[in-house]
Amino acid sequence: MSFVGEANGLVGLLGKTWNLLHDRLDPVRAQAKRLIEAFEAYGVARQQIPRLLPADLKLPNAAFSTPDKLKDKLTSELLDWAAEHLAIRRSWLDLVDSHPHLVHDHYKSPAHYREWFSGRLKQAPNVPRWLSIWKPVGQEIPNGQGPLCLVYEETSQCLDGAELTRYWLLSDHWSIHHAPCLENLLAVMAIARSLGISVLGSNLPLSELQQLEAGSKLLPDVAKHRRGAWHPEDLIDPLLGNDPEWRQALWCGALSYLAKDGMDISALEAGASTEEGRASS
Repeated sequence: MSFVGEANGLVGLLGKTWNLLHDRLDPVRAQAKRLIEAFEAYGVARQQIPRLLPADLKLPNAAFSTPDKLKDKLTSELLDWAAEHLAIRRSWLDLVDSHPHLVHDHYKSPAHYREWFSGRLKQAPNVPRWLSIWKPVGQEIPNGQGPLCLVYEETSQCLDGAELTRYWLLSDHWSIHHAPCLENLLAVMAIARSLGISVLGSNLPLSELQQLEAGSKLLPDVAKHRRGAWHPEDLIDPLLGNDPEWRQALWCGALSYLAKDGMDISALEAGASTEEGRASS
């Protein structure tokens, strides 16, 4: 490495060290920085943020140009609004929580998922929505290795024709080789389908899913690394002539969880048919 290269590397390292120290010494500035960077991760440029603010929180564009300019105008009300608007944890914006995302993990209690999905349908009745199942690239159910992430997504109109997607995590350190996790996956998918919520599958690099579970990367940044689709609904409705015993065992386990919570699969399937009929009419 040349002297110039070494010098530039040292300057960069010193700059990063100073920024970390600055954030630690000035937590309000760090909050402002985190808020700006969160909106940018969700596709909203910092100069666009004022256009989204409710009337009682209006601030000039210049306030969001740098963390130093925003920090003196930062209020609890602004942080509350930002957390609600992006569906992220308020405590993460306060720098007291290491995980940015809202997690609604009802492992082995599928009825709670039905309640949660129903709540979202009431709160946002007219937006595109789907349940995404993320697994590592090259890893297959049930013998693969790595995380299994259930991600609920809602997309709404944002600025200038662009869309804003909000994300919720519906799993917490599930694994694609752990049978109870897979049984719960099938139960959640059955519930989602009964409510007219589409189920999609995506493959992502293992490192991205690990960072997501660790809370070190925001969901929209992870979503950019999707590499190809797979079809999780085949686990409920297998292709003709392709129904291995392991799938049947997982489906029996899912039915047991549903029955334990007082849910009848025939009623769920009838509900799914009704929703499909409404959609096509």
